[in-house]
Amino acid sequence: MAEKKSLGEILVQKNLVSTKDIDQALRIQTGGNRRLGYILIKMGLITDDQLFEALSDQQGIPIVNIEREFSSDVERLLPRYLCRKYSVIPISLGEKNVLNLAMVNPLDQEAISDIDNFTGRLVRPLLAKEKDVADAIGTHIPFLARDIFNPLIYSRVAQVVTALAVVLLAAVCFYVYKDIQTKKYGYESKSGELTVYSNHETMVGVEGDGAISLIGHGPYAKGFYSVVFEDGESLKAFIDREKNKFTDAQYQWLVWIAGNRLSRLRQ
Repeated sequence: MAEKKSLGEILVQKNLVSTKDIDQALRIQTGGNRRLGYILIKMGLITDDQLFEALSDQQGIPIVNIEREFSSDVERLLPRYLCRKYSVIPISLGEKNVLNLAMVNPLDQEAISDIDNFTGRLVRPLLAKEKDVADAIGTHIPFLARDIFNPLIYSRVAQVVTALAVVLLAAVCFYVYKDIQTKKYGYESKSGELTVYSNHETMVGVEGDGAISLIGHGPYAKGFYSVVFEDGESLKAFIDREKNKFTDAQYQWLVWIAGNRLSRLRQ
């Protein structure tokens, strides 16, 4: 059996590069993981098409024209996600249960084995350019439900859904907390030097360091009442003295306002 020629030997044999060129490219390749063909293209010594033909000769794998040879009989044979995972696309069905498969890397044994098992057919690898395969997948392979619920995409979808759920839960918690805080402490608004606190049909207004107004509606009063105080201590005394005229919620809120918000404004 004849020994398989290297890519460099094939390119030299085709008079595309010289031995000196190959030696220089191999020195550049040393210590890195770049492929020889990639380096030769970047050096401007060969084109993509020339490399492609040389790889076909080296591997003994024919080049396929996807658009010319694609058969609609195989468009649903492989899901789109699997085609993209391995950069492959089925081309046609051959005799004796053979599947002609265009591949960017026809030596990818993992891809061949997985597609053998998935289809139950025997893969015959053909060589195709990466761009041609990618374009053909989008054109010829339909997007189906199994492309959504597959191990590759579904894991990402699950991550996104989980993240959205966490964000939604945080938002719900924030608004619930805000609602609880509002029910407990009410609203606070400011206009110039006037600060108004309101909750439970009751308002307390503070004009700078001046008068304090209490406006509200008690459970036993007809209509709204309005009382003005000179300072917070007078308001506290009034609240305690008239405690029975307020609901429990009003009383507790007014005590909190007098003890926390008014004292804060006076500091």
